[in-house]
Amino acid sequence: MTCRPRPAVFFVIGAAFAASLAHAQEAAGVCAPEAGAPVEIASVGAELDLATMDGRRLTLAGVEFPSREAAREDLRRFLSERLSAGRLVFLSTATAAPNRWGEVAAGLFVEGEGDEAPLISLAQATIAAGLARFRPDPAAFACRNGLLAAEAQARGRKLGLWASGEYHIVDAARPETLVEQKGMVLVEGVVGKIGETGGSLYLNFGPRRGDFAVVIWKRNLETFTRAGTSPRMLTGRRVRVRGLIDTAFGPRMELLSPAQIELLGDERPGALGRP
Repeated sequence: MTCRPRPAVFFVIGAAFAASLAHAQEAAGVCAPEAGAPVEIASVGAELDLATMDGRRLTLAGVEFPSREAAREDLRRFLSERLSAGRLVFLSTATAAPNRWGEVAAGLFVEGEGDEAPLISLAQATIAAGLARFRPDPAAFACRNGLLAAEAQARGRKLGLWASGEYHIVDAARPETLVEQKGMVLVEGVVGKIGETGGSLYLNFGPRRGDFAVVIWKRNLETFTRAGTSPRMLTGRRVRVRGLIDTAFGPRMELLSPAQIELLGDERPGALGRP
């Protein structure tokens, strides 16, 4: 079975993302269980979309679904168990605007199990179980810290997707390994130099042409600064970025959302993934 590709919704034009970010920061969007309303989930679809009893179609904000069918089936089973009839479920949405498939990005909060809190984020539980990765959607920006912490927990414990070599963090110092990467990729390294050309700012991770670089449009810089990251101040900083790899001009990644970049400690982590 071929899964439907999810749209790269975190690649949005600066002004649109700025508006989404401002809304998320003010209302906490899909991260706020207290803003949620009870909902009954009718089914988990073949594409991991969620149908409600009142006819709405939802997708979990901030969650990158796996591509392999076996992994998707594991996730489908996990969601079905957590959303089964009789379970208390609360729905919180950041926007009523559906995506191209008629799905609304949403946060779902479900009853915890065992020692878990009475209500837990389904997105966070899914990522913490290693069944999915954090996806830097504008709707989930306010949830970013919790979702990234859940991903780090699963990665550190080598759960689910992180148990194999399919998902790993790529070393920016090894640009040759980026050429064949498909889909959303996590890349980590130290920013060596900042460059500017026309309307773009470049974070260069090596001194040579063909080394990995990150591209940010200058018109989007204010959005990054408002979110607490000033790209021009990142020289010498270790960062982790996530997005699609463009190999047309050497391996590089375009960042339009501050949710795509994490500032790390200066020390080199010992568990950096290797293909």
